[in-house]
Amino acid sequence: MIFSALIGDPVRHSIGQDIYNKLFRKYNINSQYLAIELHKENLPGFFGLARNKIDGFNITAPYKEESIKYLDHIDEIVSNTNSVNLVKNNNGELYGYNSDYNGFLLLSKKNNIDYSGKNVIIMGSGGAARTVAFAIMKNYNADISIVSRDPGKISIAGIKTIGYSQIGKYDIIINCTPLGTFPDTRIPISSDRILENTAGIDIIYNPPKTPFLKVIENKGGLAVNGSDMFIGQGMETLKRIYDIVVDYSEFRELFIKNINRW
Repeated sequence: MIFSALIGDPVRHSIGQDIYNKLFRKYNINSQYLAIELHKENLPGFFGLARNKIDGFNITAPYKEESIKYLDHIDEIVSNTNSVNLVKNNNGELYGYNSDYNGFLLLSKKNNIDYSGKNVIIMGSGGAARTVAFAIMKNYNADISIVSRDPGKISIAGIKTIGYSQIGKYDIIINCTPLGTFPDTRIPISSDRILENTAGIDIIYNPPKTPFLKVIENKGGLAVNGSDMFIGQGMETLKRIYDIVVDYSEFRELFIKNINRW
């Protein structure tokens, strides 16, 4: 049997293992997907083990940046965003990819969101935020501001982060922080700073409607959760590690069945 996994801290909110293991059984793949809540001091040991025992794995917060130094090869997107969330083991050499990039573009396409000509606010400056900013920059002509607790730090492509007090008018606001992930109930920005009739995207998928998205809806805006981003990066994971092509509708059906159990 071969193994794949999700590593991060925490990972109890993830439904990935339920979805992947069902697909393994359907496609007769002798594998098991595990969710591993890993402490930072155990990262070196895990990567050593992974070279010999694990075919590939996903990485979630807070290790998307920290993990890069343990890899032998990284793709262009990882290089530009300094964020990795997918690793493929090829004969003991570890290749790092950023499947969040394609996942975010799929989310945007499925929800008919066009960032061109729009003022976009991104909450957070971690790996996910950098990936989202890079995806928008590469594919749309938008005015992007990245909001951070450490304003002024250069993030990517010359975009400097701003503080909460510097947030002006915007058309789209995107939560790339972990705030609101089950069981957390916080929001990344106070509700009085959320404008009326704006689009709000939360890359979190569990819960499907975070407190942040509830405020967006209550103020007449379009609320989009991270389910399609999860589906997109999941499809890429199966393709990269197992050479399985699963279509969107099949993956989404499994996603809905599993998320509704929470």
